[in-house]
Amino acid sequence: MNAMRSMPQERQSHGCRNFFLILLVGALIISVVFVSADFLKGRTILNVQVGDQQAAQIDLNQSFAISPYLLGSNVFPRAGTNSQDQAKSGFMSYDQQVIRDLNSAHIKLLRFPGGNWGEVHVPSTTQLNDFSNLLNQVNAEGMMQVPLSDPLDVTPVSLQTRASRAALLVDYMDNRQSIQRTDPNAPFHPITYWTIGNEPDLLTNPDTRRTYTAKNYAQTFITYSLAMHQKDPNIKIFGPEISQYAGKTGPRDATGKLWMDEFITEVSAYARTHSLPFHILDGISFHRYPFGDAQAPANALLNSPAQTTQVLPSLRQLIRQQFGTDLPIAITEINTNSQKNEPPQNLAAVWWASTLGELMNNQVELVAFFSTQGVDLPYPLLTQHLTETAMLRVMQLFAQLQPELVPIPEVQGPVNIYATQDQEHTTASLLLVNTTPDSQVVHVQAASTLPLSPWQNTSLTLPAYGMAVLTIHRNASSEAFHFNNVENAQQDAPELQHLVCQKNSDNTEAC
Repeated sequence: MNAMRSMPQERQSHGCRNFFLILLVGALIISVVFVSADFLKGRTILNVQVGDQQAAQIDLNQSFAISPYLLGSNVFPRAGTNSQDQAKSGFMSYDQQVIRDLNSAHIKLLRFPGGNWGEVHVPSTTQLNDFSNLLNQVNAEGMMQVPLSDPLDVTPVSLQTRASRAALLVDYMDNRQSIQRTDPNAPFHPITYWTIGNEPDLLTNPDTRRTYTAKNYAQTFITYSLAMHQKDPNIKIFGPEISQYAGKTGPRDATGKLWMDEFITEVSAYARTHSLPFHILDGISFHRYPFGDAQAPANALLNSPAQTTQVLPSLRQLIRQQFGTDLPIAITEINTNSQKNEPPQNLAAVWWASTLGELMNNQVELVAFFSTQGVDLPYPLLTQHLTETAMLRVMQLFAQLQPELVPIPEVQGPVNIYATQDQEHTTASLLLVNTTPDSQVVHVQAASTLPLSPWQNTSLTLPAYGMAVLTIHRNASSEAFHFNNVENAQQDAPELQHLVCQKNSDNTEAC
């Protein structure tokens, strides 16, 4: 009888033990899952903290390639050379220091002849050959502008004649066997990217003797593109090259039409109704000088980078609607001001670093800074005396970034943050731009509670308006290139400083 009573109790005891064993196993499984997730998070996600600013989270699982032509610049004909109109019009140094500085900044796109020069002068073969040689020395791609008019014409010639002359320029530059090439030893570098005219919204149409309208220019563009593609069907032609672009606020032409919208509508309509073996338009281009000739207060200057890029999503949507596909976007001239009233150079450098970072974030394919050397207003990369400016230092910092962009959710605060990584996901480089007159401390750490991350926890101090590229290596020490962006008036900007971060007693690193 007692034995029979004990059997249910034993079963009950076994059942409790089994239940607790199941709970324990379940808890272990959940713990393993959480630890594994935290371990994975520590390997793939970094947190960047600046003071009380909301932390930026960098997810290294997602990235996309940065265009190699994000870093470009405008160049002019070589100093001391004559153009075809017999003007001693060349004014840019092609000195070896210029070559070295362009290479140090990884400049991979050179736009020629730069600005309005090509509308008032006709380049000579000497100047064209010098440009080809410059491209070879810098190992860059070229973008060339053909003129909408010809200063050699005493009386206006027909549109077809002007387009044929543009085609001959393509033939000279891109065809090594061109009958125009009388010197077999002349430098040769084929030009992929072309534009038609410089700021046509400000130019007089030789056919009407009035300022171009968007429709006039679109018709001219089509005529030129057809002629130029006959000489080289592989070239890529961009337009409309207008002096500014601000979305629905302009610019508008004399008829009240939005220049960009009307140009895209006209050219896309032609493309849809004509079967061509090439694209009549390969990309959209415009210039960007956010402050024209006006003096910009510091807060407006430092807030303008986001305004530069806020029109890009709607522009891409317009392109897709009209062409049924995406086209690359090129900003072929960009600086704070078009001529005078430039801001202090240290603020201009902060603007340029943040603007270029925003263009990188928005996947703009081609960007040509204005300018390399030869004019001192607005701030160039080098002055006429070959003094290196803060704008060059910005480009040299960008040259230290990795080839893939890691998008970061927008975070408002005193430091602008842009993240890149290499294709092997073993190195992450962060561009940090201090937009304030106060020093800022930046902390970077793995997004994990476990001390098992391959990334070192690192801190870096940015001085007022300073900027740096912090590079973090898996299972290795971090390093930084930084630029102490002190205020100066066209004297030599301090060189970039390279530091290997040092480990502290708490096993973190400081740069």
